[in-house]
Amino acid sequence: MTYCTKCGKKNDDDAEFCSKCGVRLDTKDKKNSNKKQLKKTGKIIEEKAEEFGKSIEKAGIRFESKFENSIKDFQKWYDNKFKVAGPLIWSFLGLIILRLIISLMDRSGDDVVVLGEISDFLYSYLLILFGLMLLNFYNSYLNRTYKKQYRFISPAISTISCVVTLWILSKILIIIDTNLEIPFLASIANFIDEYIFVIFIVILLLGYCFELIIKPFAKEVSKK
Repeated sequence: MTYCTKCGKKNDDDAEFCSKCGVRLDTKDKKNSNKKQLKKTGKIIEEKAEEFGKSIEKAGIRFESKFENSIKDFQKWYDNKFKVAGPLIWSFLGLIILRLIISLMDRSGDDVVVLGEISDFLYSYLLILFGLMLLNFYNSYLNRTYKKQYRFISPAISTISCVVTLWILSKILIIIDTNLEIPFLASIANFIDEYIFVIFIVILLLGYCFELIIKPFAKEVSKK
């Protein structure tokens, strides 16, 4: 809208003369008015968008908090219900799921040879993979149940699990490279095989640094 500089009457944007007093409307004032209106509208949109973004962020934080609390409540109920047998149940469920995946990959082996070879490899190391699941689930369970007593053992167990997983991964990468000829994957696999002991020491040191230094320091900072 454009205001008449003489009588103050509000006129349409495309009006050349004031509808009340007939004075020619100043187009410069009209342009300035339009610019101010656009600027004001843009500011309002920006503020609304910022408010919407903050509300979405808050909703996301609330959802994440509720989800984490639900997981913790379920975990607490599960640990109290099944106790030491809990990790064993999860391990068997993991074994069943892994066996199904291997079967699906094996069926696809006729069309995609590399999947068939990977499924054969996983099947031949099925007991090791099951042991790895047991190790991880019991490590997690003991870490939750006996935090103070187990904190000195947990990094070592986690390191063993991580290194074994990396070793299995390196073998799978070699199978993929053999079939698809991807030298980069072979380089990664060879690096893991060659420096597996060094990797073990580095992960172990990082694990204990986190558990014995960074974690307590973070707790002290959060208390302050």
